[in-house]
Amino acid sequence: MQAQSAAPGVRFFKWSGADRCGAKLGTRTSETARRGLSLGHGRYTRNTGMLKPLAASLLLAGPALASSDDAWTEFAAEVESACLAAAGDTLSDASAVVDPFGSESYGLAIVSGRTANDAPASMICVLNKESRAVEIGGELAIRVANPGPEPLTVEDTDSAALRGELFCSFEAEARTLLFAAGNVASDQPAEAAIKLSGKPVKLSAEGGFDAITKGAAFKGDAASAEVAVTGETTQDGESPAYPATLTIQPEGDVEMVAEGLWRCGP
Repeated sequence: MQAQSAAPGVRFFKWSGADRCGAKLGTRTSETARRGLSLGHGRYTRNTGMLKPLAASLLLAGPALASSDDAWTEFAAEVESACLAAAGDTLSDASAVVDPFGSESYGLAIVSGRTANDAPASMICVLNKESRAVEIGGELAIRVANPGPEPLTVEDTDSAALRGELFCSFEAEARTLLFAAGNVASDQPAEAAIKLSGKPVKLSAEGGFDAITKGAAFKGDAASAEVAVTGETTQDGESPAYPATLTIQPEGDVEMVAEGLWRCGP
């Protein structure tokens, strides 16, 4: 068994076939095994007493697992940002599909966009987990995209410059996939932003803020998006969240659907 480097602040152990008591599971550990073995930070040796400290550490795994999840999420975001920057001089309208964990030594991503000749292309990108150096490959005549809606960043919502005094957001897995704004008791359309091909896309819906709190259909030149509330809230306060489904239909592309929460308020 050997200690391997992983995301920042996280260590996991790689087991050989023999270490698995003869079970032929390959050389790459499962994510469950990685997380469990990263908890103790101590070094285990091959002996019959090893399972006892391991079991004890797993029983106390709750906070440690949450910390590990956060570290992997931060690392994936770092890989995405670094790879988009590295490919920025070659590809426009770029987006990145990131391997959530990478290999033992590298963060991995595929960056897709359009070349100077407006042709679709992708580039393989690696980030060294130790040095943080980034390398990209040549242009491949394919485009790789995430199967679901892309999360918005603060910079995305700022650049969309949505007008309104109150806000709504559709959130899935702690990420905002649609952000909307509108004025109360106003006929001015509510405005919303989603992200397609790495760029924010602006949409609108009739009726102002009051018309979108229970779900809405937003439309734009490049896409349409519909938020459908599917149940009652279990929260109190000014901005309770409702279970909802987000459906995005890009112009000339496949429909994307996500399950999450719809939240409106100040």
